[in-house]
Amino acid sequence: MNRADRTYRYDPAVQAIPFEERTVPGMLARTVRRVPDKLFITHEERALTFREFDHEVNRYANFLGSLEMGAGKLAIMLPTCLEFVLGWFACAKLNTVYVPINIEYRGEILRHQLGKAEVTHMLIDGAFVERLAEVVDRLPMLRSVIVAGDAEVANQSALERLRSRLEVVRSGDYGTFPDKDPGISVRHADPHCIAFTSGTTGPSKGVLSSHCHVVSFSLDWIKVNHYGEDDVTFCPMPLFHALGSWLGVLPAVICGARIALQTRFSASAYWDDVKRHEASIALGIFSVVPLLLKQPPAPEDREHGARIFYIGQRNEEFEQRFGVTIVNAYGATETGAVTYTPFGSDAPAGSCGRPHTEKYEVRIVDEFDREVEVGEVGEVVVRARNPYTLMDGYYNDPQATVEVFRNQWFHTGDNARRDEAGWYYFVDRKKDAIRVRGENISSFEVESVVNLHPAVLESAAIAIPSPLGEDEVKLFVVRKPGESLSHDELWEYCADHMPAFWLPSAIEFIEAMPHTPTHKIMKYRLRENKEGGDLRTFDPRTRLARQTA
Repeated sequence: MNRADRTYRYDPAVQAIPFEERTVPGMLARTVRRVPDKLFITHEERALTFREFDHEVNRYANFLGSLEMGAGKLAIMLPTCLEFVLGWFACAKLNTVYVPINIEYRGEILRHQLGKAEVTHMLIDGAFVERLAEVVDRLPMLRSVIVAGDAEVANQSALERLRSRLEVVRSGDYGTFPDKDPGISVRHADPHCIAFTSGTTGPSKGVLSSHCHVVSFSLDWIKVNHYGEDDVTFCPMPLFHALGSWLGVLPAVICGARIALQTRFSASAYWDDVKRHEASIALGIFSVVPLLLKQPPAPEDREHGARIFYIGQRNEEFEQRFGVTIVNAYGATETGAVTYTPFGSDAPAGSCGRPHTEKYEVRIVDEFDREVEVGEVGEVVVRARNPYTLMDGYYNDPQATVEVFRNQWFHTGDNARRDEAGWYYFVDRKKDAIRVRGENISSFEVESVVNLHPAVLESAAIAIPSPLGEDEVKLFVVRKPGESLSHDELWEYCADHMPAFWLPSAIEFIEAMPHTPTHKIMKYRLRENKEGGDLRTFDPRTRLARQTA
């Protein structure tokens, strides 16, 4: 359907849902009463109305209840699929905490998250059974494993290893359980989820979130995008990440809208998929923007019905080519939308919006938590105006919780600056900041320049020790397939397009970046030099000579 033929109704009254009513099952019940027979969710060949989805959730909840969940916690390690959503909402109805697990994890990071969250039950795809079997001996609290569906598990020996240590059941017969609501009371302040941070700068921490926090985060997204019941969301993003779940599925539940789930992201088929699902909202992340731009141009690039791509930095080339508006907001799993651009407004180039003052107090502070002047770089700190609209804390990590909430402000770990009109500009993660001879450098801005080179697929800038003191810049670069960009050519490109003090003292070409499944670059792995590549160094004195020439 052409976007010009569609209407979109945003109801601002949805923002007035009382805090005491902000529970995940409460939002579903509210919409089932209003539009029970409206199509809600599709995945592959399955499609469910809100009433049908509610009945399926009840069956799944009663199935889980038969496993004596009690006060336990359910980890969900599934790709983007309908069963993930059923398991999640079933936990919500049982008032059981769910723990979404990154499907790329195995070994120590998998053991760490399952152990840290004190997981007792686990819903897992059969393809991942081997990974769980490798660490099960070090998970004393795990009692039961639910293998999704009824398809045969390829690694039978791993499955038998699990069976020898704990209860193993299949979820394929959950549909035989009654579709009656389990009838368990759920309050807005009750804990709902332990979602682990991406771990881009180090060991991941478990963000403990209440029902109210999760629903309030979804309401932020609804406001930012003027989302309503006429919208259709295309979601090829992981559901273990807030973008796919709290900012994809849950807004559709709240507004009575539709969402189309897709298990895998494909850059080459992205806009065809958007068109096929008649989506008005296309979900992605910042790094998806250059991936889509680097696809071969086609006459059909604008022939879809989407009005919004969420989320990314505003990009005129992208918006003109694909006929959508990129919506940018700034926030985190621990918070919600801290800054955003009011719908229909134009923000200055590079801005991530103005503070969400109805929900938060927001400041930019120095290392002693003193507010900095306009134009100065500091850390973004946040304080909620209402209870349970920030995370409760980092689960099983009191020291990290106290540290991040020091002086009664939540410290985001992000550096930013603001202009005289109150617009905010993201600068860098504090741990990714680079300081060269008294000058602060944003790795984000360095990467933005490098990524514009036609032979570069993606890049990452990190700090390395300088023989002159402080830091030097090191670039990790992945070339586009078939390109033969040399170290010298890239360095000369940098010299022509960057301030002299930004220039790299080392360039390393690698085959692929280490990514989280949400496509964030794991810079700590680059710092540990685990990727190995084609490295060449440049004498910092050469750069100094260029600077003074």
